[in-house]
Amino acid sequence: MFQVAFGEGPVRTSPANQTLSYPIRLPDSAQADALRLLDVSRAVINTTVAALWPQLDAFGTRDSAFAYQQVTALIGSSDPHGDRQWRCEAEQAGRILRGQAHRKKQFARILPLLSAGMIAPQTEQQRAKKNRKAIKQALADLRESNDAGGSAVELQSLIEQCCNFYLQQGRFPASYEELQPIPLQKRGILPYAADDGGELGQAYHLRLDPEKRELCFAFRFPDAAGR
Repeated sequence: MFQVAFGEGPVRTSPANQTLSYPIRLPDSAQADALRLLDVSRAVINTTVAALWPQLDAFGTRDSAFAYQQVTALIGSSDPHGDRQWRCEAEQAGRILRGQAHRKKQFARILPLLSAGMIAPQTEQQRAKKNRKAIKQALADLRESNDAGGSAVELQSLIEQCCNFYLQQGRFPASYEELQPIPLQKRGILPYAADDGGELGQAYHLRLDPEKRELCFAFRFPDAAGR
């Protein structure tokens, strides 16, 4: 099913806030066109992420609020099908790389804490496994040192990932790139934030008529022949 989400992002509904994003299912007649768009866009996004993965550190700083501007300054589309469409694909690739660059900074903070004590050795009764108590203590020590620089959930997730690596490889990773495979996108996600949108957009147009309770959404997509 292809859905389009409009708004600033999903927000949990409670008496104190309001939902700002709503998924809208496209008519069945538009599903095939939309899925073709997501397929070709996902291929471009993944090719872009893989090509820029060696330059991950560059995405640790932000000269612009828009991720696509960082990407387009470094690389062009692997399958050009429109400048604005490429911007949208570059935006998604840039968001992925920015998120991974942030995690790499957190990895640098937990790397000195990694030790074999975080792994409970194998015994006759059980296989080697993570030592939860040691992991919890390492996180507590990091917070006490005021050097956490990230949420406890982020840091614990990284330590757990490093321990999983140890259980597979018999050692801890020496670098973030060794720990983290290239994060290729599996599902079709294409943000239109990089397009001018509304009436001026080249990747999509949108018109809302509250009186008629009608929403008109037009988007560019490849035909069955891929054009």
